[in-house]
Amino acid sequence: MTTAYIHPHTKKRLDILAADLPQSIVFTGPEGVGLPSAVTYIADKLNAKPIYILPEKDEKIDPEKGVITVDIIRRLYATTKTVETGIRIIVIDYAERMGVQAQNAFLKLLEEPGVNTHFILLTPTASRLLPTIQSRLQVIEIQPISLAQSEDVLNEIKVNDTTKRSQLLFIAAGLPDQLKYLASDEKAFEARAQIIRDARTYIQGTAYDRLKLSLQYKDDRSGSLVLLIDAMKLLQSSLKSGNNPEQVKLISLLLKAYERIEANGNVRLQLAAAMVY
Repeated sequence: MTTAYIHPHTKKRLDILAADLPQSIVFTGPEGVGLPSAVTYIADKLNAKPIYILPEKDEKIDPEKGVITVDIIRRLYATTKTVETGIRIIVIDYAERMGVQAQNAFLKLLEEPGVNTHFILLTPTASRLLPTIQSRLQVIEIQPISLAQSEDVLNEIKVNDTTKRSQLLFIAAGLPDQLKYLASDEKAFEARAQIIRDARTYIQGTAYDRLKLSLQYKDDRSGSLVLLIDAMKLLQSSLKSGNNPEQVKLISLLLKAYERIEANGNVRLQLAAAMVY
């Protein structure tokens, strides 16, 4: 049986929740932290089998490109009106993919829950839910697992190459689902490793190298955010050997660029501006 990796502090909080399960919860945390594992942990304690609602495209489940439509929520509404003698846990995965109409329909479910029905929403970005929904949910942060647990994940999936282990831990330490995904998909791993190489060039290369990267990532908002995170992690690693005011200043500039790009700022301009100091 596959081990569910959950941080000990998170596990203690889940034990408290399971003892008196709220009607509506949202589990949130970094992408790849293993939000479904938290659901499984609680469901096992309550001897319940979760019902998962997933994004769809062309009437088929599609976690990559699908959305959660108002029709899906209407079908869920009908499900909640059926008789259930035990605890019913309904999990809405990728909850941030609910459009405004779907969220408004879901709001009615929260206001009129069925008997013994509990909702758990899973999303790395709870802020994308409507304020009216957020106000009705108990927010539970799922912490990244420890470094020792991350090592255990790699041991379990038999990643023995020391170089690859080191790379995986740099990319996704604390994120068990992400570790497993990257270890099993060589193409995805190489694409992710390339961003790290680009991040190193971004902070160490010439002005021309930085301009090229700004142009390369100008149409890739999510990729540019990962690039900036990796660049900051590289700088933070080097700071462990001693304080460098220039590196501290650069981390601050990269963080500002990240926040502006996340807020829909121009990717190329922000990447270029962050390195002018």
